[in-house]
Amino acid sequence: PPPPRPHPCSAMRQLLTGSRWSRGLSNMMPAATGSSGRLAQWRRCRRSLRTAAAAASAALLLPLLCARPLAVGFSVPEPCGTPNGQRPFSRHPAAVAASAGIGARFRVSLPLHLRAEAGESAPPPAEAAKLSSVSQSAVNLVKNIVGAGMLSLPAGVASFSGSSKALIPAVALTILFGLLSAYGFVLIAEACNRSGKSSYQDAWASLVSPSTKWLPALACFANAAIGCVCFSMILGDCLSLILAPLGLPAAISSRSATMLALTASVLLPLCRLRSLEPLAKFSAIGVLSNVYISLFIMLRTFDGSYRHGALLAAAPALPKFVAASGNPLSTALTPGVTVLLSMLGTAFLAHYNAPLFYSQLAPGPDGERSGRFLTVSVLGFTAAAIILCLVMVGGFLTFGVSCSGLILNSYAATDGLAALARIAIALSLITSYPIVFFSVREQFLDFFGSQGRELGAKRPDAVTLALLGGITLTALKLSDLGKVAGFAGAVFGIFLIYIAPPVMALRALQRGIGQQPTGWRRGAGVLAQVLLIPLGAILGAVGAVQTLR
Repeated sequence: PPPPRPHPCSAMRQLLTGSRWSRGLSNMMPAATGSSGRLAQWRRCRRSLRTAAAAASAALLLPLLCARPLAVGFSVPEPCGTPNGQRPFSRHPAAVAASAGIGARFRVSLPLHLRAEAGESAPPPAEAAKLSSVSQSAVNLVKNIVGAGMLSLPAGVASFSGSSKALIPAVALTILFGLLSAYGFVLIAEACNRSGKSSYQDAWASLVSPSTKWLPALACFANAAIGCVCFSMILGDCLSLILAPLGLPAAISSRSATMLALTASVLLPLCRLRSLEPLAKFSAIGVLSNVYISLFIMLRTFDGSYRHGALLAAAPALPKFVAASGNPLSTALTPGVTVLLSMLGTAFLAHYNAPLFYSQLAPGPDGERSGRFLTVSVLGFTAAAIILCLVMVGGFLTFGVSCSGLILNSYAATDGLAALARIAIALSLITSYPIVFFSVREQFLDFFGSQGRELGAKRPDAVTLALLGGITLTALKLSDLGKVAGFAGAVFGIFLIYIAPPVMALRALQRGIGQQPTGWRRGAGVLAQVLLIPLGAILGAVGAVQTLR
């Protein structure tokens, strides 16, 4: 038989326990009183040397393992075979894994910080895969902002003037409100970052007052819930009108039947999603639908289809314009401009979802989200402002003071492109619904504190089904939610956009929480935040009065 192989550690053992080394240690050690004291001291020294040798071995082997951590592996033999006459790995974890059918490869797993030091990219954790990129978040934000409300903006211009000159102050006001809304959106994310909270009401409680936490919670829940109810009502009306010319039975094409079928087949699967990242592709469809609507409206403005011809004869109302004297600014100095102001005040409302967008945004290489969130806000609000301006300008230039409250209703029923636009607005609402529903679910669970969050984690589908069922039943029972939705938007929406964000920012500055700006940026920020609060109060009062008229 071949001679036995020496143990790998025999050389180290001989080094530590050999006679020559032992005699050297004995000569180097100071004299001790008695043989027992000398022996104990020698043993302590030998243990120290063994520890040092083990540490040196680890220091030599660890860089080798870290250099290519994913390439270090062990081939696992078949459970019942020992190929090449090798000794079976009966006690090796890989053999246990292979025998259990887990896999045919066992790889050494190193900590993430060692992989980072070795230059290797560590696999992202499971939750990181659900985070949204900048582009995905921007698309979701555009879809959250832009909805059916954009179709009422041409009527808002027609409420104070019939001249095309009125479009100049109208576009300027749209851009201004877009900037103010984007600023409030960013302030909410900064409040969450400074307080370390992930919801609107928790950030308010941490920075302002825990006793008034119910104010933003009620505002967020009311806006989101009423928005979902309105979406369900509009979708039911639109789909029933689309199916009416087909001559289908009422059990299939009625408003109630289409609403229930759409909720069960489309809205429920979308609302069951747990993050915004999978919704990006659906939001892209919604954004493309909004782009089509805006391009269709601009096309009908420039091709003259509603100045003469068959479409003009089939239109519900003839276009009408009124000449205005003076400069464009004078057209906006009328009481009727308050209608447009009340619309624009909440036209960019997505602030109840600002903490959700911030928490589900993937951080940058430095681990920070603030800069990336600012980019998302700029892209999202800019794209939304462009779409709103195109719809407002094109619709008003086509019909003037004859603009319907829903501009698509001003186009002829025989207009094929208008029919596609009605289908597009249905797609837009369908893709907006789950984003708004996310806020409803989060606010509802936050009402119950830790018990609500535990319920949402254990039974998310049950919570989603209960909330979606309640919203759908409410939409089936109601036929007109205009005044309720308008008043809620004027009061709660204005609070979320213009009042609560600067209050949280000023309170954080006063208490010195988080990183604060310095120099002229500090002064400019304080001035903007102080002015934003009374502006919001005025807009809320104007919107409430206009709604209750």
